[in-house]
Amino acid sequence: MSAVSLRIQEEHVKLWRSRRCPAALLPALAGAIAVAGVVAQAGQPLPARAEPSSDLPLVIDVSAPQDGQCTGPLRGTTAVYFPPGVGSHAEVEWRILGGGQPIRSGITVVQNDVMTVGFDIRHDELPADGLLRVDARARVPGGAVGGYGKPWNFRVNRDCRPLHVVSVGDSVLWGQSVLGGASQDRKHRFATVFADALGARTGRGAILHDYTASGAALDAPAEHPSGKCPGGDATLDVFCQLAKATADATANGYPVDLVLLDGCLNDLDPVFGIPVGVTPGTQDLAAAVHRECGGVGADAVNPAAAVPYFSGAALGYGGRGMRDAVQAAHQLPGMPKVLVGNYFHGYDGERVPESLTQRWSEFVRVSSELFRQAAADANTAAGEEYAAAADGLFTQDAVPVAPDAAPGARDIAQPVDRTPAMNPLGDEAVSLRLLACPPANELPQCRAIPSVTPTDLDAARKYAEAFLLNPRISEWFGGSEPFGDGFTASDVTAPLGNAISFDAARAGGAIRRYDWYFGDGSHEATTDPAASHVYNGRGPNLPRLVVTDMTGHRSLYELAQPITVG
Repeated sequence: MSAVSLRIQEEHVKLWRSRRCPAALLPALAGAIAVAGVVAQAGQPLPARAEPSSDLPLVIDVSAPQDGQCTGPLRGTTAVYFPPGVGSHAEVEWRILGGGQPIRSGITVVQNDVMTVGFDIRHDELPADGLLRVDARARVPGGAVGGYGKPWNFRVNRDCRPLHVVSVGDSVLWGQSVLGGASQDRKHRFATVFADALGARTGRGAILHDYTASGAALDAPAEHPSGKCPGGDATLDVFCQLAKATADATANGYPVDLVLLDGCLNDLDPVFGIPVGVTPGTQDLAAAVHRECGGVGADAVNPAAAVPYFSGAALGYGGRGMRDAVQAAHQLPGMPKVLVGNYFHGYDGERVPESLTQRWSEFVRVSSELFRQAAADANTAAGEEYAAAADGLFTQDAVPVAPDAAPGARDIAQPVDRTPAMNPLGDEAVSLRLLACPPANELPQCRAIPSVTPTDLDAARKYAEAFLLNPRISEWFGGSEPFGDGFTASDVTAPLGNAISFDAARAGGAIRRYDWYFGDGSHEATTDPAASHVYNGRGPNLPRLVVTDMTGHRSLYELAQPITVG
């Protein structure tokens, strides 16, 4: 047995013992490691409720460590779930396919709910595209053979070349309030943490090329009236950041693998435009988001250009929206994938009027949906899935969990602590820019804003981990994420105040935790695959679900379209 298999076995034993499963139910099987479940009595008939469905047996996890696999064999494990109550002589036949042909297969006697099977595939046996499929079916010796259940698809990337990640955007990706004081330590920035995590996950390492700037607007030609982008390391125009990234990659001869992209926050003025609505053109926030961020009907001159206080909007804009930025990012050398970083919810600050948090929440929902649609439209135009929108899944009800809380309370009763360190309203529930700039009547413009909060590297890591949950990341760079819809909603439109029901049965039959992010800043954790939620805002509200299966693996799903109410 390999060291990887031993380590995974130990982790599974801890998991199931913590759920009060007797150690006697964890025997090693020939060709598999039985790690959980309830053993059926010999000769006991199969209960009617355990009649296998077309989705069972269900592959619930595939672990294929990336380290050292560039030229060596692929070693890993797959966990197969079968419902309790099966006869003691039933068997599960599992297989791994590449290019439609079986590469590995085996038969295991069913004695427990979850079995972990080890596999070892030579480098020369892997398909050229790296796509592998794992599924299983039930057998009764001398009897019937069922159909293969729901598969697990994953891609193995054998490229040893380090990933080149480009980061362009404004203060969110730049690292507003993640950098402590006047520190400019790039290792604390969100984009750096994300690139490091992606490099570690793929086993390839990653090199970050960061062009972000605090205060950057999406498209600010007023910053360079000659028509040429300004020189220097930082520019307050996202399109100019992309131009510089293109020039550097071309000059130094490296292809770009992934672009982290955000922008548009400063086009609408995050201080008085988004929260308060006093900046000209932002009273109708939804219309302003579509005009400025979407490039739809954008004015030639920003209506806030003459406002005499700090505002990225004062730079003006050129009318190019997020879809144009996504498409421009994909044109970098190497035709990279594009991950659009949505904004996210934060605390309901005690010192911030409710009207301000409501407007900020509206901005989050409307801009996030616009970013999602921009990525979808760019994919449709290109005929390929190269762009995806992601967010950090931060919520308004996020509260710290007591260190001495019982395991059950930490997992279910209280939301996980997700400090919104990069929220423009700030951890202290006041604007970072208001703290960093002079009072409103004494204003010179100030654009490069230092952080005023302590370094919060842990918050940056949590944000990066949520980005890495996006299934497109595994699809693009290798990993083991399931594909398809993991849950359904009873409706995508509903009257105000009506509850909408959610059903995650299709996410699988071996899930121990469901984390529901309803898209309006609220979060609920359940052990049941059903949930309901009442929306108080029109939306768009895009629900997401993170499921944690019995092996501890987490997967993210999102609804195909947002929910609107009213």
